[in-house]
Amino acid sequence: MRRRLGAIVFASTLVGMVLTLGAGAAAGPADDRLQIYELMDRYGVVHDFGTPEDYAGLFTPDAEISVGAGPAVVKGHDALVAMAQRDHQRFGGAVTADGKSSLIMRHVVSNRSVELEGKGAARGSCYVTTLIRTPDNGLAVLSIGRYEDEYLRQGGKWRISRRRILMDLGDQKLAKQLGF
Repeated sequence: MRRRLGAIVFASTLVGMVLTLGAGAAAGPADDRLQIYELMDRYGVVHDFGTPEDYAGLFTPDAEISVGAGPAVVKGHDALVAMAQRDHQRFGGAVTADGKSSLIMRHVVSNRSVELEGKGAARGSCYVTTLIRTPDNGLAVLSIGRYEDEYLRQGGKWRISRRRILMDLGDQKLAKQLGF
């Protein structure tokens, strides 16, 4: 009886290991989409709470950000770090216990969509609602828009290579007051 129980435990463990290793070794389209969805969500959290280097790390080293149909307003790692530093200076809140900045704005990402375009490339879009805490008005909606992104997998990780920001609605008065 003991030998039989031992053999069952061994076989179950072996099957579990094979399934686990097999799942990790053969990541497919569903796994790629999940990783990109996580990148989309992580963007908001890192922008609002991370360091400028964490922010730039979400993008490829030569990434570009543009607004609407205009040219790139940010291009490359150093420009991404500088943009995040400016945002932290303009909108910096309390510093968290781990030394990260807590901005007075929140980027809420939703309605994500991803299309894989071959090995290591994808396109996606999502809605973004930017909320901000103002001294005068408390919580306010700064803007509602969309991100249209291109993604590349580099070093085993998905990163944003191009982002186009499309503004659907925005509080122009508040934006001007905040220096946008």
